[in-house]
Amino acid sequence: MKNRMTLYSVLVLLVSLLLLVGCTEKPKQITEDGNIKTIDVILQKALTGPNEELKKIFHDGDFTENVRQYDNAQFNGYFANDSAYMEFVNSYGAVLMITPIRNDYTLKINNIEYEQTDSEEIIYNFSIDLQYQKEGSQESEVVSVNGQANLNEEHKIEDMLINLKNLWSAIE
Repeated sequence: MKNRMTLYSVLVLLVSLLLLVGCTEKPKQITEDGNIKTIDVILQKALTGPNEELKKIFHDGDFTENVRQYDNAQFNGYFANDSAYMEFVNSYGAVLMITPIRNDYTLKINNIEYEQTDSEEIIYNFSIDLQYQKEGSQESEVVSVNGQANLNEEHKIEDMLINLKNLWSAIE
């Protein structure tokens, strides 16, 4: 009888521990998914294109206000503050597509891999397989693009860096 009681106690303890561990891991996974979703949306919008709307904006004579409105529609709401938003759009917003538009290239993301750093902050490194294709050509090439995104607890981007050297050397 005593052995049964001990066995029962051990089983209850093990089940309790499994439930506790299972319940504590889920919020971290949800947080990671929310962070990756934010990063993914921004990267897809910034590195896919140019679309017809953006081409039209750049071919119009006075495009400053139109670019500002385009960037606002595409990227606003994903950043922690105005400073982070402005820093991003000034480097990677619609202006990123100037060179592909001038040189008649189209960009498309084939794959993105994410890795969360071991930092106290919420920082993700990412690696992108970015396809570029000259308009009218049947062939395309792929370059590797790397970067890093810092986010806050609300899944908003505080800072993002994208290393585009490989892309620029390929299409300029």
